[in-house]
Amino acid sequence: MKQTAAPLALILAVIATALACTERKSNSEEPKRDPVIVLDDWWNTDYIKNGCEMFAQQGDPASLCPANLTPKQIVSQFDNDLKVAFASESSCHGLSLLTLSEDMVLAAVKNPSAPATGKEKVMAEADDWILMFDFHGRHESQSGSGWSLVGPSGHVFNGQIRSTQSLAQDVCKIVKGIGGSTD
Repeated sequence: MKQTAAPLALILAVIATALACTERKSNSEEPKRDPVIVLDDWWNTDYIKNGCEMFAQQGDPASLCPANLTPKQIVSQFDNDLKVAFASESSCHGLSLLTLSEDMVLAAVKNPSAPATGKEKVMAEADDWILMFDFHGRHESQSGSGWSLVGPSGHVFNGQIRSTQSLAQDVCKIVKGIGGSTD
């Protein structure tokens, strides 16, 4: 793939800088916010787009991406299924799942001094976990695709999608610290 972690790191740094510019209260009596898991749909969509372009250049008709769906639609369909699994999974209770869209990234880059509102404000005030996928543009279920969960400390957990339900279970248990410790 043409994509590297450098552009992702740059965009996330710009967003973090823009969001950090908003006023944050440091009142120790404020209740701790629920952990936030951010679906990085900017990365997810771009990953599919680059993969589809690469397959098209290779000219292998068996590996081409569907002509009736855009990369954004493929990601949106998977996200919808994942959100249902997340909302129905008991191990996800107390966690928030938010989506970082390409539009949000572009808005933050366009006006980095604008105060964060809505979902952007929640992301700015939380210890975020970032969830990214290495999607295939050819498979609707994304079974077998890779996923990466980056914690607030920068520790990365990698796995493979078996189903949206098992993905929600794995991610939520990691975020909550249920299970064994890793280094």
